[in-house]
Amino acid sequence: MCAGAARPTKAPSTRNCGRPRCSRRRPACRPRRRPRRFPRHRRLRLPAGSRSHACSARAPPPPVAKAPEPAPAPKAPDIALEREKKLKEQKEQKERELEKQQQQKKKELEARQRAEEEAEKKQEQQKKLAEQKKQQQEAEAKKAEAAKQAEAKKAEAAAKQAAADRAATLKRMQGLAGASGSDDSKGTALRTSGPSSGYAGRIAAAVRPNITFPDADTVNGNPAAEFEVSLAPDGTIVNVKLSKSSGLPGWDEAAERGLRKTDRLPRDTDGRIFPSLIVSLRPKR
Repeated sequence: MCAGAARPTKAPSTRNCGRPRCSRRRPACRPRRRPRRFPRHRRLRLPAGSRSHACSARAPPPPVAKAPEPAPAPKAPDIALEREKKLKEQKEQKERELEKQQQQKKKELEARQRAEEEAEKKQEQQKKLAEQKKQQQEAEAKKAEAAKQAEAKKAEAAAKQAAADRAATLKRMQGLAGASGSDDSKGTALRTSGPSSGYAGRIAAAVRPNITFPDADTVNGNPAAEFEVSLAPDGTIVNVKLSKSSGLPGWDEAAERGLRKTDRLPRDTDGRIFPSLIVSLRPKR
């Protein structure tokens, strides 16, 4: 068939284009078109292994967004149940508060009872201590009174004995002073006279350095303490005895200690030593 002869008209038949997975149909007599080339900057870049067919270049449709499910409608509150629940809670709250108040009152009552018991016990103890103290004071007072009476009796007896000793000493000294005769004379006195007038001052001068009594300046008056002193033939003091108190126990003791420290009394002007003497000492010179 020549190229210029006209082709008989025939209804065009359609057939598959031969491409796999292509549903397009075209007339069989239509020549195959060359694919249109687009400029480089407008070309569609397909992934490797894909075909440049128009059907493969279509983008998949966007996914349809699901509408969110509507939230369930809240249930209508049951007013009666809510009221009952609220009343129950209020009742429980009141019960708890009442129980708490009762416990607090109970604690306060117990504390008050303990305080009263302790106060009563303390008062009873103080009463007992006061009674014991009173009994002790009474016993001490009785003891002091008994000691005072005993001391008074003792002082009275000592005073009587001192008076008797003093009377005997004075009698003996008077006998010595009134004696006369020679050395072979008979009687209680062997000399013609007693101690000289200055002998008492010499004895006081010998004894006073041994007396320690710092309260002499505070003494009212100048009371004398008399001592009966027994001497050995050489003048050594054998015994010292208080025959008359000065009324100041401190001075009596100081004077007696001074006599005992002296140890030996001086001789009289004529060299005599008297076996027994009454020595009078005063706190002030």
